[in-house]
Amino acid sequence: MSDAPSNAATSSPAPEARKDRYRVSSLLVKKTGMTDEEFFTYWRDVHGPLFAGLEIVKKNLIKYEQVHYNNAFEKGVLANGYAVPDFHGIAVFEAESFEKILEIFDSEEYKCTVFLDEDKFIERSNTKVLQAILL
Repeated sequence: MSDAPSNAATSSPAPEARKDRYRVSSLLVKKTGMTDEEFFTYWRDVHGPLFAGLEIVKKNLIKYEQVHYNNAFEKGVLANGYAVPDFHGIAVFEAESFEKILEIFDSEEYKCTVFLDEDKFIERSNTKVLQAILL
């Protein structure tokens, strides 16, 4: 048996992209003047149910998830040399295709309700949207 390090990680084939699920994540920046508690409460109790209740969301999404930023974690992040993010939460949308996700945001149902509601708790111009292909 050789004492040389194993090369298993480099010899394994790269994982293939999933073809059954696609993800879009929005990195949300809270509205100026809102406390963290106001932001998280509004998003969880008002905006989230409003979005999840849309018929097109029920039809098109496999998963809608809210990731709330934990301020208590900041001290450890900073102590380890990492930057603290400018965003306060991540909205995760998963569907069978990117087109299914885009259909939601292009729908009149979304534009007339949820889009307008976003102005109550996020800074849209500072919010980042990422698309991802899952492996």
